[in-house]
Amino acid sequence: MKTHLKALPKVVVLMLLLITATISCKKDKKVEPTPVTPTSSMTGTIDGKAIKLDANALTSTYYSSAGDDSKALETTATLNADGDKLKFFINDLKNGITNITKKSGTSLNPGSHTIRLNADTQSPVQSYVTYYSASNAYFAYSGTIEVLITETTITVKWSINFKDAAGREFNSAGSFTFVNFIATTKPKSEVKDPTPVAATPTIENISPTSGKSGDTVSITGVNYSTVLAENDVKFNGTTATLKSATATRIVAYVPQTGTTGAITLKVKNSDLTTGPVFTYVQPATITSITPQQAHVGDTVTVKGTNFSTVIAENEAGFNATPVRLAGTVISATATELKVIVPQTALTGAFTLRVRGGATLTWDFVVLPTPPPPTTGGTWQDVNVPFNFSEMNMAVSAGKSVLFANKGQKYLYYSADGATYKNVIDSLPFDRVNVIINRLAVDNTTYYVATNLGLAKSTDGQHWVKLTPSANLANQGFNGIVARRNTVVVMNGSTVFWSNNQGDTWNNQTMDKGGAIYLDYIFSDSSGKYFYSIDVNRDSGDGVTKTLYVSTDQGKTWSAQNAGVTGRYLFSGGYPELYGSTNSAQFLLYSPTTSSIFDMRVFRSTDQGRTWTKVSDDQTYFVKVSGTTVAFGDTKLHLSNDEGATFKIVDIPAGFSIGGYVKTDDYQYIFCTKNGTTTHKIFRMAN
Repeated sequence: MKTHLKALPKVVVLMLLLITATISCKKDKKVEPTPVTPTSSMTGTIDGKAIKLDANALTSTYYSSAGDDSKALETTATLNADGDKLKFFINDLKNGITNITKKSGTSLNPGSHTIRLNADTQSPVQSYVTYYSASNAYFAYSGTIEVLITETTITVKWSINFKDAAGREFNSAGSFTFVNFIATTKPKSEVKDPTPVAATPTIENISPTSGKSGDTVSITGVNYSTVLAENDVKFNGTTATLKSATATRIVAYVPQTGTTGAITLKVKNSDLTTGPVFTYVQPATITSITPQQAHVGDTVTVKGTNFSTVIAENEAGFNATPVRLAGTVISATATELKVIVPQTALTGAFTLRVRGGATLTWDFVVLPTPPPPTTGGTWQDVNVPFNFSEMNMAVSAGKSVLFANKGQKYLYYSADGATYKNVIDSLPFDRVNVIINRLAVDNTTYYVATNLGLAKSTDGQHWVKLTPSANLANQGFNGIVARRNTVVVMNGSTVFWSNNQGDTWNNQTMDKGGAIYLDYIFSDSSGKYFYSIDVNRDSGDGVTKTLYVSTDQGKTWSAQNAGVTGRYLFSGGYPELYGSTNSAQFLLYSPTTSSIFDMRVFRSTDQGRTWTKVSDDQTYFVKVSGTTVAFGDTKLHLSNDEGATFKIVDIPAGFSIGGYVKTDDYQYIFCTKNGTTTHKIFRMAN
């Protein structure tokens, strides 16, 4: 020991050595990252319904026997409070992909009860997936299951297909993770086959599960007789007349005097087999219609009982004029329908048939159509003290106007259409980098979609930032739909929606229906049909493009007759390319080239399936306000009957139109003096 340490008391020396050792240990100690503990969960979809479950909804049984290297696993997920379940059985558990085939002993693969399966080292029960809903059992007939086992945690991905008794196909896809899947272990001798190949008749599922007397119901199972008289089907004890029978499917007529209850079956002298409950649907009634007088295009509310929640099953008419084909029943509950009065409506009886039942009637008055927009009026120069761009997008609320140009640094607001203020500095974004992509309005609330995010304003001057994605506060959007307090935007593969004007948001990954990148979004006047363009394929190659449609607010998409539309030039500064009335949609595109000079307006009355050219006149915008439709270039095409007919309205000589908007008081056109950079706003009284 060194001399100066010898002079110290031994206790002090020991304390110094201990402190030195402690400091040294702290320096050498490494901070290990906190391990992420996996949890059991399941996400996916089935028959269009979302699945999102935690560990409490999942159970699993691991089957293993000594001396047998082949293991099996049965995992069951309780999907909802109604008790619907999804059950997976994997008969040879190992990493890799298992193909699902038709389950033996079911209507899809009856087999022969005279042939028995010989047990071997694997489970004698094949891998299968069963969906249980409302006492119906549906066995997947094709698809795949992919297994990944890590120590005692298993992850399973699936994509499988089902078919109901009526032959309707539906699918399911998703994944689940189960932690410690071997916690509950049983010998393989306890594996039970839910559909053993036997001589007993079974009932797997019925379709439909509800209806009225006289309807047909399909019943699937095995061991039925092809002789009708040998199959005894009852609806809650009342014998049904049979329409047809095969060994695996019976079609029965719903008895006239039957009541809600289980369907039962006996084949020849077999034991009684009990199936799912069939619910008798009572006849519909109408208790009120509000209002009982309305204009064409107005929405009326029909209240009553026993309406169908499937819109297409409610056939409404005005003076026997069917409107169901026009898609004007826009919402349906069991007690309330909302119906838009169609163009062909006349004063007389309102009629309603629900699920093909008796026709109900109610007196209804169609009010005269308001006069068309003035064509002989005078355009007035608003004389704004500022210049603006050639093309403008504009929206209005009451008497106020908001307009902007994609790519230019202005956002003008006017409370009266006469005096304007550039409010772009009021946006909660960096003015140097912001690009305004789209404007929208819902009642009295304005919305702006930009490359840096969304904002809203209730007065056009003070703006609040909206944050659809908490992780991407400055995420940009090209399109926006705002209707009835609901706001919807998309970016790439994700759809965001808010049901309270953007205060809170939900999101999910879209099913893009084969599209690569959906972004620019718009909707019809009811908000039922959404449309979008595949931005990735909207290149300048002159090839016709696909319009995609969604009926669930942008969550799933499908191509709407690919190739029938053309080039959309919104990215070139022409964003006003779509408008919708209650009975028609209008789309602006160039049919065969990428030239702005070839853009024309097309009209559809079947939700975008087919399009008809409205005019050969060149145009740069199409705009809809209520029943008014407007488009044009050197002259204004104006319609007040939802685009059924148009009148030509002259504009100030020497000008071309680059935008249009209608308020409660005036119609406005944004014009450019031909051959110059002079721009003016003109307005004409309604």
